[in-house]
Amino acid sequence: MSSAAVFDQIAFADIKVIALSRHGGLSNAPYNSLNLADYVGDEPEAVRGNLAIVSRLAGAGGISVMSADHGNKVNVVTSMGTAPSGDGLVTKESNLALLALAADCVGFALADSDSGVIAVGHAGWRGVLSNVMQEVVQVFVSNGGKLSQTSAVIGPAICASCYEVPSERVAQFLAQCPAAVSDETHLDLRAGVHSSLAAHIDIAQIYDLPGCTQESEKLFSYRKANGQPTGRGGLLIVRASS
Repeated sequence: MSSAAVFDQIAFADIKVIALSRHGGLSNAPYNSLNLADYVGDEPEAVRGNLAIVSRLAGAGGISVMSADHGNKVNVVTSMGTAPSGDGLVTKESNLALLALAADCVGFALADSDSGVIAVGHAGWRGVLSNVMQEVVQVFVSNGGKLSQTSAVIGPAICASCYEVPSERVAQFLAQCPAAVSDETHLDLRAGVHSSLAAHIDIAQIYDLPGCTQESEKLFSYRKANGQPTGRGGLLIVRASS
């Protein structure tokens, strides 16, 4: 894949997980340039072109794009295009990439190359509180994934030092997901995702891709945009056909 389009990546046998950067695409400012979201005001033709670039470079026949709504609904998909509303996608199809769009939220992926099941999830603070991670794991397993042979990947997201929130929200996390609490005014959403996944998957098989969306110019960030329009990148997973 083009180095400009890839922020980081990891492979497990015939499965690739790719954290996409904001570069290497067709969108003009302020969405420049690899914006993959069709709901932020970008030109539809540019978004379609960017998705085609990603699909081709990932070696996929098409992409199922998540329509996140900050909940914990998970959809099983078998075809390309915009998926039904939800914050998790699962498939057994080869050459069908799954894409979790995100700016500062946490994208995560599950890969079982033996059974051929793959999944992606999207976790903002609401998703972490509602434990979308557990829901993705459950649907992944119900579709044939074996957790004993599954690897998980947690993508770049806003880091704890950059993610300041009201103290009331921290109190919610102390009650429901204390692993995500950094201090009295900051949350570490990636730590919350990691903690939930570690309840099901061997910690040695959980891979954290580094990178803070607010600090890196290579990544889209809702907070960095400070109310101005911005694009969305995300985490992509695909299994090659045998």
